[in-house]
Amino acid sequence: MVEVLDRSYNYNSGELEQFLILTDSGQPRTIQASPENVLLYDPENELPFDNGLQSFFDGETALVLQESDPTVMVAPTSNIHCYILRVGDNTVETTGSDSESVLRGLKEAVIGNDVSRLCELFDRILSQQVRRDIINMLITSFDDPSRLSHTNRGWLVDDLYLVNWNASMYTLHNDPDEPDYERHGNTIQETGGSREFVKLPVRGDIPSKSVRIDGDEYELSEREMLFLMKIKWLLNRREKHSDLVFWKWNDKFASVDEMTGEPL
Repeated sequence: MVEVLDRSYNYNSGELEQFLILTDSGQPRTIQASPENVLLYDPENELPFDNGLQSFFDGETALVLQESDPTVMVAPTSNIHCYILRVGDNTVETTGSDSESVLRGLKEAVIGNDVSRLCELFDRILSQQVRRDIINMLITSFDDPSRLSHTNRGWLVDDLYLVNWNASMYTLHNDPDEPDYERHGNTIQETGGSREFVKLPVRGDIPSKSVRIDGDEYELSEREMLFLMKIKWLLNRREKHSDLVFWKWNDKFASVDEMTGEPL
């Protein structure tokens, strides 16, 4: 661990605000006491680890924070601002906007043995998603279910196009640094306003629908209908948007013939 030379606390709250470390080159450096920095440097010697959580932030280690029912686990992803959060048998992937909440919850769990913040975040994310058990039962209702598969993140179309549990559309290995696109009428335009692969504008409310599965009736929510609509759009993407150059390029990476769009 790095050597902590000094610590500064808030006069009113008593909380650590910043600390002074000695770098490898022997120079002093002031570090803000953000949740991430506290987990990395352990300035008050509170972490039950010898070297902080460097391996977690390097994307090498998942952390089981509670082994008793329900199990609570946090794991890094290839995106340094996004994490996998698992509570019990369910898993969600956080977004960049949740990063601060995840790290605060992680700090409270590791230092204070309190997983409540992470569980609250998990419940909020899950409440904004489709019901996976019901959605997954509908996969055989499509004309060609062999083109569909479900993963921890959502459904894949042709092994490339992902509709996640939030009903957002991506490619499987979406790179946030690459351009994003939005459909405007009959054209696809680059946009900086969305990180979805293609953003389909929805005008007005999406009516709910009742479906019967194995004799039981379920009322699909607006988000669940949007999820199914995007799957259908992707299955028929060349008919829905006839920019063949666009699809031939992207379908190079899908399990279809890039020239015809037909499944391999």
